[in-house]
Amino acid sequence: MDKKNIFERMSAITAEISAVAKNLAVGYGSSSYKAVGEADVLAAVKPAEAKHGVYSYPVKREIVESGTMEKPGKNGTTTIQLYMRLKVTYRFLCMDMPESYIDIESYGDGVDTQDKAPGKAMTYADKYALLKAYKIITGEDPDQCASEPAVKVTAEEKMKAAYPDRAELVAFIKSNYDEANLKKLLTFYKAAAVEDLTTEQLIVCYNRKSKKK
Repeated sequence: MDKKNIFERMSAITAEISAVAKNLAVGYGSSSYKAVGEADVLAAVKPAEAKHGVYSYPVKREIVESGTMEKPGKNGTTTIQLYMRLKVTYRFLCMDMPESYIDIESYGDGVDTQDKAPGKAMTYADKYALLKAYKIITGEDPDQCASEPAVKVTAEEKMKAAYPDRAELVAFIKSNYDEANLKKLLTFYKAAAVEDLTTEQLIVCYNRKSKKK
């Protein structure tokens, strides 16, 4: 009987599996790229685990975060996507000595327009639990890729995006304020004409009339 503990067996598997090729094509056209597929990882890991008497499986899954995301499309359309982040505890144990085991935690994100977000998150988390546990080389390194610059949206930009554009606001004020109220409005803001009002002032006036309606 093999008396090696789980650490010794996993060390032997690590030495045996040097790398897994990126055979999975993801995306289309100019945005496509190669990735390591779950099938390739399992094809490398399963024979090695069987040889060294190790069994691995997800012993626990937890939903860390879930919700919806909006993805802008063409012609002003928006696609609603389901998002889920899972935390998985992956257990590696000796098949002939179940008391000898170690647990490794991994995370996975899944995004889908229908019902595949949980499955994608589970696949990602499980795959990387195996890759990291056995230190398998894949050629993927997030640190080699520069992060995309963050787009900072100011409170002013958010406010403007929620209302009609400036020309429409001016037209709305002119058509919805009578002569007396329009004069009071311009006097209050110390403006000679509606066009002289700032966008923020136009939005305030727009809100006042919209609420009354």
